[in-house]
Amino acid sequence: MTNDPANLSSTTHTDVLIVGGGMAGGLLSLLLADAGFSVRVLDAGPEPARPSGESAPRVSTLSEASHWLLRHAGVWERLDPERVQAYASMQVWDRDGTGEVRFSAADAGADCLGWLLENDHLTAALFEAAGERDTLAWHGDTPVDDLIRDGDGWRVTAGDRTFSADLLVGADGARSRVRDAAGIPAPARDSGHRALVATIETDQPHGGCARQAFMDSGPLALLPLFGHGGHRGDGHRCSIVWSAWPQRSDELMALDDDAFGAALSQATGEVLGAARVVSRRAVFPIEERHASRYQGRALALVGDAAHVIHPLAGQGINLGLLDAAVLAEELGRARAAGLPVAHATILARYERRRRADNLLMQNAMRGFKLLFERPEPAVRWLRNTGLGLVNRLAPARHAFMHRALGRAGDLPRNARP
Repeated sequence: MTNDPANLSSTTHTDVLIVGGGMAGGLLSLLLADAGFSVRVLDAGPEPARPSGESAPRVSTLSEASHWLLRHAGVWERLDPERVQAYASMQVWDRDGTGEVRFSAADAGADCLGWLLENDHLTAALFEAAGERDTLAWHGDTPVDDLIRDGDGWRVTAGDRTFSADLLVGADGARSRVRDAAGIPAPARDSGHRALVATIETDQPHGGCARQAFMDSGPLALLPLFGHGGHRGDGHRCSIVWSAWPQRSDELMALDDDAFGAALSQATGEVLGAARVVSRRAVFPIEERHASRYQGRALALVGDAAHVIHPLAGQGINLGLLDAAVLAEELGRARAAGLPVAHATILARYERRRRADNLLMQNAMRGFKLLFERPEPAVRWLRNTGLGLVNRLAPARHAFMHRALGRAGDLPRNARP
């Protein structure tokens, strides 16, 4: 399945070749095409399709910065508003203690703290937008067979076709073939957790509030979703991400739906009343990775190919979208200065702008996980006291929200209004 404009169908060479058509790779392709580059995307999966009916269990949390990136790229207006759920508040508490903190969009001078939507929904919108770019070709069902350095660029073989580009971008996920071809280490670190995901229905409406309960066995997130069949205002459906030790996740997966609902209700303290699972359950291992470099000779990495963090704060996709925007901004700067697209100085600048921020977020998530899984009374007192202080001190809450909204760090120009 191919979206191949007439002016690219007769050539196999482009300025940039992106391996991976997920959310980070898709946004990068649009931004580069808008900057005047010829771009080709090779994705192993089928052509993205919009979800319909019941919500898919895999969802993403989009920050304010991600919202602006998508709006400036002409993608936000393509999203079905009936399948996007804004949330204006957040509740975080220690299930085994007394600490609790509440965040409000009003305190941050924002309309909402973020948005929830299905991964497939966003990827489909990016693909549709790609079809309107004359210098962008998108090939689905096109797994890469070989990647070879070719002079100053790269040559990539996929089936019976060979493509070349001045710059190769790896947006192909945690087990990136592009990263491996460049010889860039990114060893996996087992977080000790697995993530159980599902869609649930609760007795009480979620009220547009994202909730997260921390337990010794791991965090449990209740993420507000649009209503049944896409009807907004129903407000009784949530996507859950339950991170737990492997033994605990195996126990939860072995339960029937009624017993699982009871276990979920108990774990959340029935914060939304009784809970019932309304979708299949799935479990995914949680591994952390961080590439030693984000760039090499005529090569760059974005998204999960560069970094994978614990999902407890839902920031993974936001970091990936910022990677894409910063790389596009730096390549545009190179073009304006008359430099080659794969100029080493430009790629090094991209790495400097993104790697430190991503590493900071990864270490922060690791620290939160370690803090909340420790059962010692002194540690429990410390975290409960800390949550209480954050809840009472407006500057502390504002600092947390500032970063969660995506307002911190070296932001690209189009991550703002």
